Amino acid sequence: MASDVAGELPDREAILDMHPIRRIATLEEVAETICFLAGPHAGYITGETLNVAGGLGI
Repeated sequence: MASDVAGELPDREAILDMHPIRRIATLEEVAETICFLAGPHAGYITGETLNVAGGLGI
């Protein structure tokens, strides 16, 4: 994810090329994950890190 100028962010296409699903998460998708973890359906989940990265780490 290097860019030509130090401190400059890569363009949108460069970011999308890094993601297997070729899109950036919406705020709603991230919020739904947080709500799930804070809700009763996640009551038995402890000590885990849930990676909400759209497959970036694959």
